[in-house]
Amino acid sequence: MDKLNITRRESMTLGGGMLGGSIMGGMMLGGASPASAASIDLDKPGIRARTRAKIMGSTAAEDVHTFMRIHFYAYPHEGNLIPLYTMNNLNIRRWDPQPDGSFKVKVFECGTLSKFDTEEPLDYWDNPITGERIKAHHFRGGPLSLTIAKDGSISTGAEATVKPEPLNYQFIDDSVFMLQASAFSYPNPFQPDEWPKESSGAEAFWDSHYIYMAKVNEVTNQDISQAPAYIQLQNMTSWSPWLRMGQTPGRSWGRGFGKKIAGVDDIPTFARADLERRHPQIFDLDSWTALVDEWGDYKKENSPDQ
Repeated sequence: MDKLNITRRESMTLGGGMLGGSIMGGMMLGGASPASAASIDLDKPGIRARTRAKIMGSTAAEDVHTFMRIHFYAYPHEGNLIPLYTMNNLNIRRWDPQPDGSFKVKVFECGTLSKFDTEEPLDYWDNPITGERIKAHHFRGGPLSLTIAKDGSISTGAEATVKPEPLNYQFIDDSVFMLQASAFSYPNPFQPDEWPKESSGAEAFWDSHYIYMAKVNEVTNQDISQAPAYIQLQNMTSWSPWLRMGQTPGRSWGRGFGKKIAGVDDIPTFARADLERRHPQIFDLDSWTALVDEWGDYKKENSPDQ
């Protein structure tokens, strides 16, 4: 599909069952129109799955691209946030609707770093807390597997640590807001005894919150397989190993903004040039078959700092 709003895929769209009914799982706020909210019948499991797929990605078998800018800050557990850098994030998801009404997804993702709030690429970065000059780490990850069950719940494959939990839909005026959160901890792949500079501790923590924003009339439009959507992200995580913060108190905090785009040609010019230079494989997904782990990449390029 070349553009978000031109292709008709009647067999994969939300269908006639969308009209009328209850709004289980949704809330109307502010000037929300009851008619607008009730047009998405979230009481029906199949509708919940297709609604989530259409806003997050697609109800058809196609690739869905999103581009985001994410500003990262340090929160040292005292004082104000300290600006660190900005990430140009490209996420491509291959959607595969299943006969039972669920959706299987393959996720490919990469990011390049820029000087904070600029378009200037970063090859090296000066840590404002430690004063150390560090080689910037530009991440990639995937393919990861994701499944949206018929009831709208989300599950991830064993290779993924993110465990997204859907929250209530919110309806405000003519728009629907789809929220999800992830909160998890895991044994740090960089243990303090082996990686003293890279390790934030024996256990690592990750909290992430997404909001997808779409128009109700586009979610219910049977002539399109995916609804245009804006995306807002906030996350708080243990220090990334490449920051070389060791046991410094605190975590990093990210604030992202972006949207679904029609394809790689809609990536901002400055960001595409850097993505092509550092992550050419994201532009040739058919050849990207082996699992790539961000921290595995770092370990291959670096030795433990004793």
